[in-house]
Amino acid sequence: MAQFLGVHKTTDIGVMDDQKAVDGFHKYKDAANKMGLDATHAHYSLEKGFAYCITEAESADKVREAHASVDIPLEDVIEVKTVS
Repeated sequence: MAQFLGVHKTTDIGVMDDQKAVDGFHKYKDAANKMGLDATHAHYSLEKGFAYCITEAESADKVREAHASVDIPLEDVIEVKTVS
């Protein structure tokens, strides 16, 4: 499976504090898991107003579908690779 970065504006997804970021990611992660995707983790900055989630999936369309199933809007979905 490929790895995808989901890009969100925090105001669009209702993230105004740390707990809402955690709750929103877990809501998405559960939906993704039900579709056979692996939402591994997320990064966010309340100061900058963006959140980013990493999902392993077959395609960007599957990532979009998982987000839509729980009404979490996306700015973009980008296929990425990890270097460590």
